Amino acid sequence: MAMKNERAKRETRRRFEQWARNPQCHANVISAVHNVKMGAVARRENPQAPREGQSVFALARGNSFEAGLVRDGGDLLITALQRADVIDSLSADFADHRIAANGGTLADLDAAVEAGHAFLKSLAEGRVFNGAVSSLTVRIPRGIMLPEALLIIDVLAVQTHGERPVIAVGEIKTYADQGGHTSRSDLAAARAQMGLYVHALEVTLDGLGIARAVDVSVEGFLVLTYPGSNQPSVRSGEDLRYQLERARRGFELMEDSAQLMNGAYGAGDDDDPESLFDLVRHADTFFQDSCLSFCERADFCHANALAKGHGVALGDDVGRFLGGVTLDRVVQLLDGGRPANRAEHDLLVRLSDGLPVLP
Repeated sequence: MAMKNERAKRETRRRFEQWARNPQCHANVISAVHNVKMGAVARRENPQAPREGQSVFALARGNSFEAGLVRDGGDLLITALQRADVIDSLSADFADHRIAANGGTLADLDAAVEAGHAFLKSLAEGRVFNGAVSSLTVRIPRGIMLPEALLIIDVLAVQTHGERPVIAVGEIKTYADQGGHTSRSDLAAARAQMGLYVHALEVTLDGLGIARAVDVSVEGFLVLTYPGSNQPSVRSGEDLRYQLERARRGFELMEDSAQLMNGAYGAGDDDDPESLFDLVRHADTFFQDSCLSFCERADFCHANALAKGHGVALGDDVGRFLGGVTLDRVVQLLDGGRPANRAEHDLLVRLSDGLPVLP
């Protein structure tokens, strides 16, 4: 039991990331909250379903990139944040909150939580710190993840020049910053994670009794790579207000999910109790394009969406364009059927519009 508890605690970062990929899917929420591997669920539906896993080369590159950012007192990270105006040119403080298993000096997750909470309290008490914090860890005082909600935040930018300290959250990703050509789904997932970080910090600060002493910015930043290199490229000024509101609603759904099965949770193994797998299998799903890149049940959910005539089965853009009108109904409208409601009438008008004439 102790080993299962520790494994579940260690994997909360992965599970928060999983939730952020598709927080509208109830099955995904339950899988993340109760630590039930979606791949194991998929293999019960289809023994040939792919096994979850990440390229060892991608993992090695990610570890190398993050290690380079924090090496030598975080010089590379601090310089990149200064260059992107995330922190000012005189802000050079750096704190490394990584645990020993990740190359840091803190003994374990409990020590990291203690250090993280102590750091936040010190800011509230007037500590002067202008710079960045790597891997700050908090214990969120709400039952949103089983057995407990531990969250490791990639990087924080801290400024204490003003009336109150201001914290901005950042997410580190190893894919290349390609400007306007950077993958929209990748950016959406990263922003969703940052919105989660903002709300998690708000809840944690409130739990520590210091919510009025420390401000959390609704603008975050992404630390990506320059194409073809492991040098950081920082995208600043990411507006997280929408993602923050979505995280607030998501926390409520996760709390509700945690109450199911009397708070039972798995070890993330194929031999977890069947009752947990059934809990995920019988939950409502919400298929979207991003599912194809992270969820082992994507083929099952895509087939289900197609069978129900959901436009999203042909892509997110098609789903939005159809506005809830089923594919079968679209065919009927194109064959001369009369619109039955306002949504179908509007869709038929849009389908009938010709392409604009080019000058």
